[in-house]
Amino acid sequence: MNQNNTINIRAIRNKKSIKKDLSLQPKNIHDQYYQESDDSEDEKILSKIGRLQTKKYKDKDFIGYDENLNKIQKKKQFQDTIDEFINKAENKDWWRVVRDELNNQDVVLSDKQLQMLDRIRTGKTAIKLADDYYFEHEDFNQFDLLSSYNPKRRFLPSKWERIKINKLVQGIKLGRIVLNPPQKVEKMFDMWENVAEDQVLSKYLPARIPAAKAQLPSNVASYNPPEEYLFTEQEKQQWLQTDPEDREIPFIPQKFKHLRNVPSSEQLTKDLFNRCLDLYLAPRIRRKKLMMKSTDFLPEIPKPEELKPFPTKLNFEFGQIDTTKSGQVKQISISLDGQILGVCYEFAVAFFDTKTTKCLYTKWQSNDKQFFGLDFSQSGLICILQSNGFIILNSYIDKRQHPNVEDGEKANKQIPKNSNNVFEWDFELDDNVFQQLLEVKMPYDPLYVQFHSKSDYIVSTQPHTHVKSHCILVHSISKSSTSIPFQNMKASTEVQQTIFHPTKPELYIMTNKNIFIYSLTKQSLMKKLLAGNQQNSTIAIHPYGDNLIVGSNDQKVCWFDLDMGKTPFKKMSYHKNGVRRVLFHKSYPLFASCSDDGTINIFHCRISTDLNQAPVILPLKVLKQKKKESVMDVAFHPTQPWIYSASKEGVISLWT
Repeated sequence: MNQNNTINIRAIRNKKSIKKDLSLQPKNIHDQYYQESDDSEDEKILSKIGRLQTKKYKDKDFIGYDENLNKIQKKKQFQDTIDEFINKAENKDWWRVVRDELNNQDVVLSDKQLQMLDRIRTGKTAIKLADDYYFEHEDFNQFDLLSSYNPKRRFLPSKWERIKINKLVQGIKLGRIVLNPPQKVEKMFDMWENVAEDQVLSKYLPARIPAAKAQLPSNVASYNPPEEYLFTEQEKQQWLQTDPEDREIPFIPQKFKHLRNVPSSEQLTKDLFNRCLDLYLAPRIRRKKLMMKSTDFLPEIPKPEELKPFPTKLNFEFGQIDTTKSGQVKQISISLDGQILGVCYEFAVAFFDTKTTKCLYTKWQSNDKQFFGLDFSQSGLICILQSNGFIILNSYIDKRQHPNVEDGEKANKQIPKNSNNVFEWDFELDDNVFQQLLEVKMPYDPLYVQFHSKSDYIVSTQPHTHVKSHCILVHSISKSSTSIPFQNMKASTEVQQTIFHPTKPELYIMTNKNIFIYSLTKQSLMKKLLAGNQQNSTIAIHPYGDNLIVGSNDQKVCWFDLDMGKTPFKKMSYHKNGVRRVLFHKSYPLFASCSDDGTINIFHCRISTDLNQAPVILPLKVLKQKKKESVMDVAFHPTQPWIYSASKEGVISLWT
């Protein structure tokens, strides 16, 4: 027992000695360790707050507690961006300052520390080694540290990276991922800028609205007004009895000899108070004025030079035939290939070569009959209107170009001769050029004719007929028959012209004031167009078939868009007299109109395939005759931007 007690007493003495040794050591033993250590992880830590989250002390003036439970105060930073801006202006080494959030202090980097940071950024060691055997290389990739070759999978694009990139691309397209989102930057301005105070206020304050001006005094408020402005006793009593709000003048006019005799106003304070009320209670609004000219509202119109080609000048005139015998020009037409120009006079029909202006053939009429018009078909047939019928000529040498005529001759032979048919068909097949192939006789005079695009059907218009249903007739060459499409036509209807649709089985009938669209397949009326003119004179349909133009005797040209409505899309009044003819070009965006005033108007018409865009119609050129003669008819060249015109005296001109 004694032995054990001696051991315990020795142990207690040893513990006391150890405590004495520890008490002799400095308290900042950890600080001494951090100062002597070269390891970056053993840097000195001033704020000993433990592993607490600093976010909890974000809105407080201290960052935590130390080991003695004392608050560690935050170092004062800049209150706003202005203080920071002033500090940067005064401190030249502001770019060296780095904020140490852990120790709650600002550290100023020395030149040596900046050099170390530059070396670390370039991939080098922080301190340059002084070893003779050490050397640095800017590119470490040129030395292979491994002897084995890279596997093939490292050269192939990664499948999972591709999937991840596709997801990122899809997120960017859908808007889930926003690249470089706009950051809210506080707007700053220089308060010491050398500008006027009014400019600063106008830049950062609401716009000033001027107050209403006070009404200027008139002659009644003068100290020496005229006699007629002074009140009589009756007017003065009436003014005093009237309510103050209903008085025309808020005071009684007085007359003084000198201005120095005028006393002070008794209502001065009240007038100033009312003026302040007017300024305070007056409704004010700022109206934005558009600093624009009236021409800015107009659409941009291209120049005529940009819309070329179109006819601009007179090229030459064709040789005339004897106008004393031929009479006045009725109509002109050109063949599909543009080689033959046909001119219809009252008593003659002449055919010219468009290249040489030579007259190829002339057909004369007897005195008791006359011609009314002509038209070329796409197969080369020529239909000439004459008194009591029409004839068809051949413009080719080979009759095999017209199989419809041969079929019509066979069909005509099967018709019995004793049949009570008002329309007679006589076939005379001939292989010579400009020779008559057939003749159709009827009891009245046709004034207008047009071929169908298939060259088998002909529509003729006879306004002056005793039988109203015979105003419009459709003739079939292959069947050698004439049909009457409108049996029950009103007696008041005055048909002026009838044309075929270029692509659809439709018939366009123009009367004095309206245009009717008739379906040949359904045999019913499709639409009625209201031109609004006094008397329509001519009609033409666009090659696409969606637009048409109508000319009238009251100097107007109406453009109809069949997809828009029943009324004209645009009305043009560029002529001084009645319009004789309107016409579309088959291959160029042009149309023309001629009039009795001796002018030919050329227009540009651009039609878009988009139904939402309206047609663009622009006037281009006005072609004038030399003697200001009446232009009876015009015809476009089928392939060139040329136009042929015929004057009243028989002058045929080419404009290019």
